[in-house]
Amino acid sequence: MPIIDVHAHAIVPRALEDMVRSHPDFGPELVDDGGRKYLRYPGRERLGPLPDAIFDPERRLADMDRQRVDIQVIAIPPPNYHYHMVAEVGVDFARIQNDHLFQLCGEHPDRFHAFATLPLQDIDASVREIDRIAPVPLLRGVQMGTNVNGLEVDDSAMDAVWAQLEERNLPVWFHPDQRSIAGADRLNQYYMQNFIGLPLESTIAAARLIFGGVMLRFPRLRFGFVHGGGFAPYQVGRLDHGWSVRPEPKVHLADVKPSELYQRFFIDSLTHDATSLEMLGKRMGWHRVVVGSDYPFDMASTDPVGGVEAVDMSAEDRDAVFSGNAERFLRPLSGATVS
Repeated sequence: MPIIDVHAHAIVPRALEDMVRSHPDFGPELVDDGGRKYLRYPGRERLGPLPDAIFDPERRLADMDRQRVDIQVIAIPPPNYHYHMVAEVGVDFARIQNDHLFQLCGEHPDRFHAFATLPLQDIDASVREIDRIAPVPLLRGVQMGTNVNGLEVDDSAMDAVWAQLEERNLPVWFHPDQRSIAGADRLNQYYMQNFIGLPLESTIAAARLIFGGVMLRFPRLRFGFVHGGGFAPYQVGRLDHGWSVRPEPKVHLADVKPSELYQRFFIDSLTHDATSLEMLGKRMGWHRVVVGSDYPFDMASTDPVGGVEAVDMSAEDRDAVFSGNAERFLRPLSGATVS
């Protein structure tokens, strides 16, 4: 039974070159500064320093073997969503990154599978991109941010995307972008935009999916979250209590407790702490927890398998976390190809 890491990132250098070539005024440029690599974005702060492993498949494979990970489901890093770009550029950048990611996966199909990205600043274009990429055999779902330039995940404009993903059996893997977080003005020191801002964003998105009725309108669509699900797993009781005593949470959620919907999410194991992971398993049930490393960033777990093994659970539950749950969350592998 293969161990599947559902939370990993990659950048394909050829994709960066194609992005700059197609839109020179917008494409991110890979630069070297004192032997360290950065991505320089026009009009935005640069990203980095970037670990060499994010560009190097052979280094990635060696690290996976050391970590005892058989398969990574890889996705672009969130700063490359490019939701802030004009639609034409965002559409091209999504297509370029997806195609290069698929090519990388195709070179190692037994080790790398993919989460695609969507140009969500253009809903119609996102629906078209879903249709275009859906036949790719190693596509297991889509990764997206927890908001799109302030557009919340429960906004009715997003329903066309949810409907198409549900129809195509493509799950949604939420990963916040620390350049688009709530309370950014209060989190701009001590790297708190990552420590607190990213989990906060996941908490907000999860609550909006629940209270906004998205999970009721699209009951077959599977949603998952990185970073141990943010803060929500540890505040579900508060959501239930508030729902029971206040009218506002019942606008779209009259008859179902928030916790009943919350337990439909899939959450990764990246809590950096055995006690927190144990609590997550008790809250969700181990059948909803998947392995996640955040490879290869400095905030990643360097031993995602060992982190799960550090928690007391049955062998059956451990196998589910390592493999079975991911297979239930991800779209099954197919034999089709992209056009």
